[in-house]
Amino acid sequence: MKRIVDGLVWIQEIVGTILLAIFFIAIVMQIAARYLGIPLLWTEEVANYSFIWAVFMGASAMVYHRAHFSFTFFKDGFTGRSGAFYSVLVSAILLFFTVAMAWYGVGVARTFWNYNWITLPWMKMGYTWLCLPIAGITMSIYNIFYILADTRAALWGEAEK
Repeated sequence: MKRIVDGLVWIQEIVGTILLAIFFIAIVMQIAARYLGIPLLWTEEVANYSFIWAVFMGASAMVYHRAHFSFTFFKDGFTGRSGAFYSVLVSAILLFFTVAMAWYGVGVARTFWNYNWITLPWMKMGYTWLCLPIAGITMSIYNIFYILADTRAALWGEAEK
């Protein structure tokens, strides 16, 4: 299971990086176009929506790396089995929110599916908001993975291999 989860987070990191590069390129194009007096209206939407996707893909990857939602004051106070139980608790709380994010993200994507971008009318807003359920689902997968691994560590003293 770890290889599958590692592959999934690798894909998200690559997608997030590509979208962050698209964001940067769109911003540079927008600056250059304004300086040269050339109207490039679509760059603002591309920058906004690629940034939204990059943020949600990055947020999901950070859940996997446990770089999100961490209170080191509490975390450092627990070691061994109690630390594993604490990690299970944190992952379970996060799971509650990530499942809700996936559920309501599907609703948002459905609601806006047939809306069009203003400057690129052939692009659908539904594609823009697909990042919500995708991030929610992958965050849920990562949290379930850690709940299972930490439960195993708490009960039997085994770490995920």
